[in-house]
Amino acid sequence: MPIKLKPSSKQYIKDANGRTTQKWKWNHYTVGGTKTEELLNLRKSTPRKRNVIEKELTRRGVSWETSKKK
Repeated sequence: MPIKLKPSSKQYIKDANGRTTQKWKWNHYTVGGTKTEELLNLRKSTPRKRNVIEKELTRRGVSWETSKKK
């Protein structure tokens, strides 16, 4: 399993009328599935996973050093 930013959670599936059913699916908050803007904000606030976030930003081609100075 890839490294997660937050714990996984259940999301209940709603039917056509908007009512909650007994079916659900997992939501996994991984680094690869997170938006770039949110990763830049999380990089400043979470020191424990900063290295993983920086690797993902360099993989995407985003310069996080210049966003630090703004």
